[in-house]
Amino acid sequence: MARIAFIFAPYRHKRFAENLEVVDEDFGVFPPINLAYAAAVAEEAGHAVTIIDANALKIGIDETIRRVRAFAPDYAGFYFSTYMFHDTLAWAKAVKEALGIPILAGGINLGLYPRETMSHRTIDFGIQGDALHALPALLDALEADAEPSGIDGVCYRRGDEIILRPPSDSLPDFDDYPFPARHLLPNDRYYSITSQKRNFTIMMTSMGCPFNCSYCAIAHIPHRKRSAENVLLELETCIRRYGVREVDFFDADFPVDNSRLTAICEGILERNLSFEWSCRSRVTSVNEPLLALMAKAGCQKIYYGIETPNTSSLSIMRKNITPDDVRACLDATSRCGIRSLGFFMTGVPGETRSSLLQTIQYATQLNVDYAQFSRTIAKPCTDLDSELIRRTGKDFWRDYVLGKQPETRMPNPWTGLGEMEIEAWTKLAYYLYYYRPSYIVKALKRIRSGDELRRSVRTAARMLFKGLFFDK
Repeated sequence: MARIAFIFAPYRHKRFAENLEVVDEDFGVFPPINLAYAAAVAEEAGHAVTIIDANALKIGIDETIRRVRAFAPDYAGFYFSTYMFHDTLAWAKAVKEALGIPILAGGINLGLYPRETMSHRTIDFGIQGDALHALPALLDALEADAEPSGIDGVCYRRGDEIILRPPSDSLPDFDDYPFPARHLLPNDRYYSITSQKRNFTIMMTSMGCPFNCSYCAIAHIPHRKRSAENVLLELETCIRRYGVREVDFFDADFPVDNSRLTAICEGILERNLSFEWSCRSRVTSVNEPLLALMAKAGCQKIYYGIETPNTSSLSIMRKNITPDDVRACLDATSRCGIRSLGFFMTGVPGETRSSLLQTIQYATQLNVDYAQFSRTIAKPCTDLDSELIRRTGKDFWRDYVLGKQPETRMPNPWTGLGEMEIEAWTKLAYYLYYYRPSYIVKALKRIRSGDELRRSVRTAARMLFKGLFFDK
């Protein structure tokens, strides 16, 4: 039996990120669901596991190392995203130097840039793709002091040679995964900027996305989903074991399979599960009867990808929605008593000053309760990323993971507008949307707790004063 400490390093706003700094800092604190899945897989295989969520606990590296040392693990596991790669790597290095234990790495970055990731000698072993079978097999090999050759998805070194075993083409059934190890998480610490109850958590009921938007980082991940029964069992566990009262479904498009969502909603009502929930959806994935059922089953908020009213840009991005689709969906959502958040993008392909102004006016005129405005960037391995590589001759993200590219703003050659001008328009969008007197009155009326009021006032003040300055 091995002992494994999974560590989630604090999140920090990145200069290349699509969100403004104040938005990233105040958007919420979410459970590290990927690490919780990995911990559950390892625990189910018979290993002793802990999770130290330094981000939620607001502890630094010294306190984290103290807690890791007290657990006395054989290995330390980290989740590596591309954005936070070097921040996480620094924490892994500190833990390795302090305890002298091997570092195990997982996460989306391993799947995108496995060789570049393993070029950093701080990382001893990595897993590309699913950990369900690969993680227990890797731990068995390590416990037997054997080379982990032949294990699908495992990365390691043989001397100076990096060995990359591709993931299996056969993907496991999502229902086969154990539920995330929430018993190892500080569940009372999590919230989102719009959450109104605690304990709050997130859930994943599907992976990938069936659509193919050019800017989306998960568009090329195979779409697979859990059964309604499996989702309902996890909901019961969250509510009855962990006191969860609000859930945010983090799927790219939770309602896309209308029949499955209908079964989930009916199951919530039949089992008398009392909680509130939110989800993400395309505006074309819902209809009014489904929205009415969702509301009856506790849905309070839906996050819609609206992006821009510019039909030419929507076509280039392969969004396949129209402004008429958006208005019809938002009106139906409102009639069913569900609040809506619209995701809008600035600096989209073909963007001009005129179209940016149209996007801001569009957002203020729509029947939407919240709005988020994000700069369009070339996320790793998206079609926009391929376009950026073609136009500039440089692979920003590959060089960033290798340590050859500093953390800096990214070019946006699909529009003639400069990055600083796009940021200025993005900040203007937030001001014109959220500081309307009519919006402020509406927002104050829907606040339901002192915690929510404090978060809202803090964010509004930070946006107003800190937002006057440009991110460096």
